[in-house]
Amino acid sequence: MRPEDPRTAAWHALVALERGEVRHLDGWDAADAGLLDSDAGLARELILGCLYHARLYDALSDRFLRSGRQPIELRVALRIAAHQLFGLDRIPLHAAVGTAVDIVKHGGFQHLAGVANAVARKLAALQLPERIGDGPLGRIAASEHPTSLAVCHGLPDMLVEDLAGCFDGHAERTLAALNARPHLCTRTRPNAPAISGASILKRDGPWTWWGDPRDALRGPVADGRCVVQDRAQGRVADAVIATAKAQRGDVVLDLCAAPGGKSLALHDAGLVVVSNDVSSAKVGDMPRDLRRVVSDGLRPALAGGFEIVLVDAPCSNTGVLGRRPEARLRYNQSHRGTLIGLQRKLLRSAAALVAPGGRLVYSTCSVVPLENQGIAHMLDGWRLLGEHTAWPGQWEAGGYVAVLIKKT
Repeated sequence: MRPEDPRTAAWHALVALERGEVRHLDGWDAADAGLLDSDAGLARELILGCLYHARLYDALSDRFLRSGRQPIELRVALRIAAHQLFGLDRIPLHAAVGTAVDIVKHGGFQHLAGVANAVARKLAALQLPERIGDGPLGRIAASEHPTSLAVCHGLPDMLVEDLAGCFDGHAERTLAALNARPHLCTRTRPNAPAISGASILKRDGPWTWWGDPRDALRGPVADGRCVVQDRAQGRVADAVIATAKAQRGDVVLDLCAAPGGKSLALHDAGLVVVSNDVSSAKVGDMPRDLRRVVSDGLRPALAGGFEIVLVDAPCSNTGVLGRRPEARLRYNQSHRGTLIGLQRKLLRSAAALVAPGGRLVYSTCSVVPLENQGIAHMLDGWRLLGEHTAWPGQWEAGGYVAVLIKKT
């Protein structure tokens, strides 16, 4: 059987997501899509690029389309052409334009080929001969940039509004960072032999950053010397140990523990960790080193009296949009409201399990204050010991952690 073209494979994956046939693309596999290994990288780059910058590419295409709703098959084909024109620097103009036509024909939408060709050619005329900045906007003249920052950075309008207080005069740079894809980071486990790898970019104590993830995954991760853990996630364990003043032997409840990375970090620090989650399947997949419990965090089947309780709450994932770009598609008032309601209930449930004089730790992988400070600061009778927000960048994703103690 003839191997799939990477552009067409990307189109199929993105159309399936837009149609609601799949909820996310975390499990997308190049081999299942019929791709050769040599083509997998381009397909992934096209999928990610089109998810990051869909609003920008649609806004540019709309200049040359009739007003009104467009077929999603055409939309996605034009996004893929636009990402080759503006997001990548090694694709010839004629190849990027031809992509839009070939994809719709291959997908059985021959009647869209004419408009795909015409619009792709007009998009190509916007491409600057030389790059003047990072990302797709760096290949487009400033006079042609959309006026909306949300559109320019492929973000929901509501998310930009919710982050308005975080800009500190640098809105453009702050929003661009949300699409950052940090290098893969691993944490070396205690007493593990030294690790090495040709693609190591940086080390900091047990933390190692890799230029080629396969170097880590096939080496020290596969043999158990390291675990994959973003540095922002590691800051939650740091907060438990430093700010919450946990000591070896202290009992910690991780109320929403799956997939278990934070629990394992606390276990490796010498704490006694009880790892709870509502999903029996997820609990079953957590590391065997942990004491695992299946119960609903809103109605935990656990007695109180824990010295430390950690709530790593479900959130909008706005701190990890670089790795989970499809999360932006779910950022709306209804979804945000549901999450905030759940976060409040989980924090109250966790607070009831803390022993007198104990600590309550709240964390998310969001950067939205409504989900972070808005939740952590709400408990009456509790005092904030410390909090930290990490913004996504080259070396870590975004996230939030707060430590609280009950007032005496």
